[in-house]
Amino acid sequence: MPHHKKPESERFRGPVKYLEYLVARALVTALQRLPIRFAYRLGRAVGWLAWRTMSGRRRIVRKNLEIVNAWMDGRAAVPSRRENEKNCQSPASESESTLDPHPPSLIRHQSSLALPLEAQVKEVFQRAGANLFAGFTFNRMSPEQAAQHIEIEGVEHLKEALDEGKGAIILLSHMGPWEALSQLPGFASRHGIEAPFGAMYRPLNNTYLDDWFKRQREASGTRLFSRRDGFHKPVDFIRSGGMLGILADQKMREGVVVPYFGCEAKTSPIPGLFLRRSQAPLLAVSIETLAPARWKIRVRQIELPEGLDYSKRTISAEQCNQALELSLAQSVCDGFWLSSRFKKVDGVLL
Repeated sequence: MPHHKKPESERFRGPVKYLEYLVARALVTALQRLPIRFAYRLGRAVGWLAWRTMSGRRRIVRKNLEIVNAWMDGRAAVPSRRENEKNCQSPASESESTLDPHPPSLIRHQSSLALPLEAQVKEVFQRAGANLFAGFTFNRMSPEQAAQHIEIEGVEHLKEALDEGKGAIILLSHMGPWEALSQLPGFASRHGIEAPFGAMYRPLNNTYLDDWFKRQREASGTRLFSRRDGFHKPVDFIRSGGMLGILADQKMREGVVVPYFGCEAKTSPIPGLFLRRSQAPLLAVSIETLAPARWKIRVRQIELPEGLDYSKRTISAEQCNQALELSLAQSVCDGFWLSSRFKKVDGVLL
């Protein structure tokens, strides 16, 4: 039987996959046990090394930031370019780190965009490393421990949405240590919000590793859904009063082509489909670095314009993208810009 015709139960199992699982589990377990401040500094150092050696990724990040900065320059309702440069500065005490061989330059607003842009590119790499490594540590923390490193703003919007009795759809971006969002049920409980939390995820191409990952998430109170669960299970979860998080800014091979930061991008229709079927309130969550090993989770309620035909996938996808734009604009350098997100035609970025 050809390899691509095999069922997943066969393709993603076997001795090689099991060895991969053992190695990955050992590595992740070790990273989870790092003190979070050390993990943050180590991640910045790894990010600096990636910035120095991955020239192709630097080009991708630079192009993405050019698009985002141009979009921010033309929008009055989002943080200005100057504010973006401020948010992309490294935390004050980070220059004292002995792990980082080349402390990031401060970004200054100049007539020439070359220096600010390059400094932003570098900070994106370093912050991505810090957020990734810190995210592993968050997986083993209790809500009380996590609260020492994360503050939450706008939790009242979540409570108001759930009070409607229809559940809630939460749009998430790949920004900050998004693994920390597994702590959201604990944070909500500390504010008197008792509702199940679920998340859409992409299954790993290793059955053993995927099963272990799911057990870890579900032990922290997060129910995971994937394409294997079909459409109705997550919708029923929302309708029963659950909060469903969706990483809605993923790069798509196929999807609805709608504007994203002023350029066309293939966009997942899933949030819009769930929105239409459940009629649940829509919220967006952003994560912003405040200082070394300190972040802010901000919850925003999304007011959808009346009179639009949300049965059309393009309409709902556009509204979701606009919510993601505002989330990422809160702290651009916390965004994960290391992949090509925008549509190309004949090899040319639109």
